[in-house]
Amino acid sequence: MRGWSPMVGIEKDYYALEEVEERWAVPQRDLAYLAENGLLKVSVRLYGVRVELGSYEHTDDGQCFSIPEEYVWFQGLRDLRPHDVYKLFHEGEVHVQHFDAPPEQYCDVLHPEDGIVIKKEELVIRREERDRAESKHGLGGTPRSTESVFSHRNDFSEVTLGDRTYTLCTIQAKVVRILHDAATTASPWRYGKLVLAEAGSSCTRMADLFKTQPEWRKLIQSDQRGKYRINIKFS
Repeated sequence: MRGWSPMVGIEKDYYALEEVEERWAVPQRDLAYLAENGLLKVSVRLYGVRVELGSYEHTDDGQCFSIPEEYVWFQGLRDLRPHDVYKLFHEGEVHVQHFDAPPEQYCDVLHPEDGIVIKKEELVIRREERDRAESKHGLGGTPRSTESVFSHRNDFSEVTLGDRTYTLCTIQAKVVRILHDAATTASPWRYGKLVLAEAGSSCTRMADLFKTQPEWRKLIQSDQRGKYRINIKFS
């Protein structure tokens, strides 16, 4: 009789909640806690949903306007907002008309006109989100990282360095992306004013652009002579 070995699951782009529960050996209530508190992003697979993608603009008097940029029949994964996740876990389903989006952007459901109903069994977790959570929280037997692990999502609008996550505006995200690209070269230090100009910022000081990020100096280092680099190293 031939020896038997357990089946090894394939590596996928996303996983059902039960798969993650089994991998992490945690009850679903723990996944729910992480998700509804914004510590774990959960997603849903969409097929043929008409959405409007756009951004927000703010006037000097404090008004906010939505600017449509694209209308698409969307197929793929979209992240849910934490308050929708909370309702879904507690009620079993949720009626969604708006999906999570990067800062100053939005994703609204146009068709079906009254939104879509998402059930708990439809939820999935992206592979990169699973791996990020494992490293950050020490789940699934993965040692909690003691290094400043760097990750980014949504074109650098959401950046994680170690145990700190930064939600960045469009220009801040462009600056971080420029410095991240520079960090992969032999010259990781860049002149701050040139980086700001390349990113399209009207600011002339890095501190002014990142004044909404109290801990931005943990993400971006200064040489005190006008140059900056992102606080990570590539081998």
